[in-house]
Amino acid sequence: MEIQIGIAKVGKYAVVDSGDSVEVVERPRGGLSVIVVDGQGHGRAAKRISHQVASKAAGLIGDGARDGVVMRSISDYLYVLRDGKVSATVTILTVDLEAQSLVISRNSNSPVVIGHQDGSSCLDSGVNPIGVHKTNKPAVSQWPMYPGTTAIAFTDGVVHAGRHQDGGFALDYVFQLVGQAEPDPQWTANHLLDYAMSKDNYQPNDDMAVAVLAIRDLDKGLGKRQLSAKYPF
Repeated sequence: MEIQIGIAKVGKYAVVDSGDSVEVVERPRGGLSVIVVDGQGHGRAAKRISHQVASKAAGLIGDGARDGVVMRSISDYLYVLRDGKVSATVTILTVDLEAQSLVISRNSNSPVVIGHQDGSSCLDSGVNPIGVHKTNKPAVSQWPMYPGTTAIAFTDGVVHAGRHQDGGFALDYVFQLVGQAEPDPQWTANHLLDYAMSKDNYQPNDDMAVAVLAIRDLDKGLGKRQLSAKYPF
């Protein structure tokens, strides 16, 4: 099998720095985690917060911490760093090869959509953001590591796109995409970001990020691993 990841993000219209950060980290006992962080506010201050939180989470995962522990630790970290006055939302998508499972961890008001062999699911239970409570419990879900599974995480700029107009961002449209025969993760991320931007007339009202993690069948062969990125400036 193979883990495939696609990421697409854009900043709020007319704001230079995006407050959404996404990190991909290899797990020490096999697998990958995608960390999606939305810092409170916009601009440089939000970017600094989201980058600090994402980097802290990536370091903990790289040290071997489990995702639930990571979520609690970064909440404590942000709480102490900013005296409980600044929040961030975090979603971690993980394929853990040691546990042979897909793990979804959320401290976010944005849902995660999962497409798998038994149909589609939406994880959207209310969970507190990190950084503003002394004790904070993440929502952690575990799924079998089946080929053909796709997990999609968003920041709230995507989900709330077009909310002040008729016909805003529709999760039903996301379900249609994951219902297709194993959509390419990067194409899916790009397509959903463009769909969200169109709801804001291509002038995003908030920072937007989409992360797609997929498990696909693959003849292992030599086991070559690849990573690509585009960073316009």
